[in-house]
Amino acid sequence: MQNYLKTISNTILFTGFTENEVQQALSCLDGTIKDFAKKEVIFRTDDILDEVGIILHGQVLLCKENISGMRFIFSELGEGGILGETALRLARERSNYEAVAGVECKILFIKINKIVRPGQKTCHLRGRIIENILALLLENNRSIYQKLDLVSHKSLRARILHYLSLQAQKNNATVFEIPFSRSDLADYLTVDRSALSRELQRMAQEGYIRFSKNQFELLDAKSYMQVF
Repeated sequence: MQNYLKTISNTILFTGFTENEVQQALSCLDGTIKDFAKKEVIFRTDDILDEVGIILHGQVLLCKENISGMRFIFSELGEGGILGETALRLARERSNYEAVAGVECKILFIKINKIVRPGQKTCHLRGRIIENILALLLENNRSIYQKLDLVSHKSLRARILHYLSLQAQKNNATVFEIPFSRSDLADYLTVDRSALSRELQRMAQEGYIRFSKNQFELLDAKSYMQVF
């Protein structure tokens, strides 16, 4: 646990905590670290969640299936990300999505009743953690609206360029690596993988982008703006 203290301290749950306070909270919350192999399911749709996970290392893909059984990725979480937030509602509701390890992962799980269950002995820092949970819910809403904005674009090219522009902003650079394989990117954009590959090649030939595997470069911002 000590090796990941910095990562844990930088998560939304512990915003505003000193390193000493984080250590106090962790000893009280009594979390458990679990390892997951690449593509291993962390929890499934309809699982009842009673704990929140903090990603200490790796990447987690949050997935859903449409009515025809086709999988799509609606969010990607990296180091410091929080998953299982539906447990925060305390209603023992079932998850409505699946969490899968995108790469090998190490995740710290904390039982939600250690944080927010009233009438039980809890950490004295509980109130501040609960305030941060509200910030987490707001951040999740922001991510949902961002994804809706992405898929609102009807053309495949517009979706690709919209996504790449967000990644460029996130990295504050026109050259960056995306966190998806080509197959996972197709699932995230909710498009066919073969169509995605063909469109990426056309965009490279036309001077919009340059790419190699998961490294991309936006080349012509003016032309990009004309797409929308």
